[in-house]
Amino acid sequence: MPRDNAAVALSPKIRNRQGRTRQRILDESARLFIANGFENVSVGDIIAAAEIARSSFYRFFSNREQVLANIIRPVFEQGIIALDAIGSRSPHEVMDAVFDMYLDLWKSSPDSLRVSTRVGGVHFYLFEDVHLTFREKLAHTLASIESSGIFLNGSANLTGRLLARTAIPVLETYAQNDNFEKLFRRSMRGFLLLQEKNR
Repeated sequence: MPRDNAAVALSPKIRNRQGRTRQRILDESARLFIANGFENVSVGDIIAAAEIARSSFYRFFSNREQVLANIIRPVFEQGIIALDAIGSRSPHEVMDAVFDMYLDLWKSSPDSLRVSTRVGGVHFYLFEDVHLTFREKLAHTLASIESSGIFLNGSANLTGRLLARTAIPVLETYAQNDNFEKLFRRSMRGFLLLQEKNR
């Protein structure tokens, strides 16, 4: 079982090494979940991919569900913080901040963002609370500028649904392009917004 509190204080060197091991488990797990699907990945697969001892895995995680939660929850938590920080801005500035949020999430961990869109169903309970909070805050942000007439389809609800379904595939499409940030912003503006200036 994972240890909540170590009986003896660890040296900074050991803490750093353990932090790297934990992150390697998360990184390799995300890669496996994307490639094979969560249901088809075992703890043994994760241990082999991360090249660690079984005891090292269980030092940090009880099972693969706990790994999945630790991959996905930070995505929505970071998104919630970004949405809370938008504040009062012009409608176009609000949307640019929303697009930048997706870019920042992608830059923080592309694979974590990918996993967050591929896992649900019986495992949704692992991150349901933060997903709901994120979705509500995004919906509120879009609704706050709906009356400006900025949305191509005229609806904050439809825009939010389209954003959720297209932002990550567009990021994946442009990820290897040197101008991927500019291309992402322009693509999303053109797809979702009226009277948008290309910048």
